[in-house]
Amino acid sequence: MNPIERTQVRRLLAATLVVALGLSGCHGGASGATGPEEIVFEDLRFVPNRIDAKAGVPLTIRLTNRGTERHDLSFPSVHMPGLAGVDAILEPGESRMVTIRFDEAGTHTFLCSLPGHAASGMTGAAFVAP
Repeated sequence: MNPIERTQVRRLLAATLVVALGLSGCHGGASGATGPEEIVFEDLRFVPNRIDAKAGVPLTIRLTNRGTERHDLSFPSVHMPGLAGVDAILEPGESRMVTIRFDEAGTHTFLCSLPGHAASGMTGAAFVAP
């Protein structure tokens, strides 16, 4: 399967999951569940590599670096004044709580901006509902 086909399959699976969660009544942190979401930085990947949010609604996320290298979380294509500190580098073993708010609905990619990390697959996306 080529990269374009993989991307299409992933989008279809993500859409199916969103529909399934909506039908089952399960909700993530962006929908009103208590407690923070968590993104773990592992060696060259984010776990999970997906954030679900609502435009204009603050979302608290715990960032934890369980990898052996330094990592960060960066949204290169989105200007988010409320993101101060989110792109700060976390050393191995560090953890930090951040609160972010997306002003616009849509799909916003994030990545680790340290050299070579995104190219090795350390990327993800925030899916922001209106």
